[in-house]
Amino acid sequence: MDKYDYMILDIIQTYKQEQQSHIRLAVLERNFWKRIEADTDLSVGQARIGERITNLYLDGILQNKNGYTLTKKGREQLAFAPWKQGEVA
Repeated sequence: MDKYDYMILDIIQTYKQEQQSHIRLAVLERNFWKRIEADTDLSVGQARIGERITNLYLDGILQNKNGYTLTKKGREQLAFAPWKQGEVA
């Protein structure tokens, strides 16, 4: 996992805490692109958000039940994010 995978986990968890519901794919993608638009280290081709979400799902880190949410494993992984809790990457 790299910092962008952790960013996806953070977006999902933050949305869940603020909205008390699971995040839809379109909202997740929009929030991801907003966070990385100023990131010059990442090209559009490298972002591959769909592939990232798929891999996180297959690894059992997130689940899709009427929207995306983190699994227990995903919440544990988020604790190892390469930034401090509450800090925007």
